[in-house]
Amino acid sequence: MTPWQYERHQYRQRLRLRQYLERRLSDRRRGLSRRICLSLLLTIMLLTGMVVWTTIESPTVSAATGGGESCPTAFRWPVRTSGHADPPLDKSFDNPAKPWLPGHRGIDILAPSGTTLIAPDTATIAFAGQVGGKSVVSLRHGNGLTTTYEPAEAGAPVGTAVNRGMPFAQTAGRSDHCDGTCVHWGVKRANGTYVDPMHMVHRQRIALKPM
Repeated sequence: MTPWQYERHQYRQRLRLRQYLERRLSDRRRGLSRRICLSLLLTIMLLTGMVVWTTIESPTVSAATGGGESCPTAFRWPVRTSGHADPPLDKSFDNPAKPWLPGHRGIDILAPSGTTLIAPDTATIAFAGQVGGKSVVSLRHGNGLTTTYEPAEAGAPVGTAVNRGMPFAQTAGRSDHCDGTCVHWGVKRANGTYVDPMHMVHRQRIALKPM
């Protein structure tokens, strides 16, 4: 290969490499432009009301066989209520940002002493006794959740199975903030994190709804 042929070969190699890099850069720019355009389009649609985020309560989920059968997905209230109305609350759920920070890891339902407590779902009485001077009853549910009630005294021994809607305790004993006026209801996952009980009673899902 003569020096002239070698130079020509090197030029062609550099030209091919440049064309390849230009194609890759162009493809990346087109992809980025498409993503930006889609984001802008969705933002415009949301701002102009073409689509809205909706919250849909879904206490039951219809079966895939035509909707004739349904399976319950939500807890019921642990106190008796009038119809479908929610019981009055004294304090709402306030989950702290860190586990060691103060907060309110449950809700306080207005309930005087002697109020019958009803199992929100099928469970087993896991604990009944004193915790730091407070009267506590815990139910362990088969879905990995544990519900706690304070102040409460169980009407059956630990290990007793209770069905959904069955009385299992009453508000009584000592509490650090609910003496004689309310019952603290907490819901805890197996990993130790807490759930807002309101979300367990009113299961919700987020959907993008066209207008």
